[in-house]
Order: sequence, then structure tokens, then C-alpha cells
Amino acid sequence: MKVLKRYLSNLGRRGELLVPLSFLIASAYFFYLAFEFRGAFVMMRQGVGPDLFPKICTAFIMVFSLWLIYTEVKEGGLSEFERPANPQNLWITIAFMLVYAFLLEIVGFIVLTPIWVAAYMLAIGMRRWRWLIGATVIFSAFMIVVFPKLMLIPLPRGIGIFREISFLIF
Repeated sequence: MKVLKRYLSNLGRRGELLVPLSFLIASAYFFYLAFEFRGAFVMMRQGVGPDLFPKICTAFIMVFSLWLIYTEVKEGGLSEFERPANPQNLWITIAFMLVYAFLLEIVGFIVLTPIWVAAYMLAIGMRRWRWLIGATVIFSAFMIVVFPKLMLIPLPRGIGIFREISFLIF
């Protein structure tokens, strides 16, 4: 009974290795799957295709997972999970993502994304207006350049007036 109690008391600390290890395994698998995109699509430009973005994302996840595992092992033990400063941010994030996914086809990427980024940052507590406006503009501009221009992946333009606004911008 004491062994089970000790195991259960250490279960929270074991998560410090289990979470990055599971992310490492999953991202390695998705990185492997990203190599199959090339055969499924005709590439418009040499070297850049629909497989680039998933490869970059999964590579970053693998690197950061390895870094988390390394730092946890380097510390010489398993540490306790820290309580998040604002646990409601998880529910705010989920709600914002669901609303964004629902409205994306209707409002379009160009119109919805800057509004969404600014509203999300306000909802989670960002109050510095310069940072908020800067992050909104930079993030939106980066996505507009990377997806439709560099990777040739079309973004939803919306319907009605939102579609017309989208065509004016790009």
C-alpha cells in the first residue's frame, strides 16, 4: 500500500517527462507524415510546397520537447508541476479558437485574424496598446505573406462584403 501511495504522490512529477516525451513521439510521427505531402500535390515552385509548414512546426516541437527533457534530467530530479497563474486562460483560448474556426469561412482570414488576435490578447490580460497593435499587425502580415504568397496556400476570403475587403488587400 505504501508503494502505491508513493507512486501516486509522484505521478504529478512524472508528467514533467511524460508530456514532452509524448510530444516528441507525436511530432516525429507527424514529421514523417509530412514527407508524403509532396507526392499528393503538384508544386508550383521548386522547394516550397504544402509540406514545408508542417515540417517546420513539427521540427520546432521536437527541438523544444528535447530541450524540456534535457532540462528536466539535468536538474537531477522530477519537479512538481507549477500551478498556472491564470487557469481560466485555457478556457478562454478554447472558446476563442472555436469561435475563430466557426467565423473563418464567413468573415475571411484578412478581416477576422487581426480582430481575433487583438480580442484574444485583451481577453488574456494584455493591456499594453503598443504591443497589442504591433503583435496584431505583425502576426497578420506574416501570415498573409507566408501562406498565400510564399507557400501558395489560399486563405479563406469570406463572403459578401468581407470577400470584397479581402480582394482589396491581397
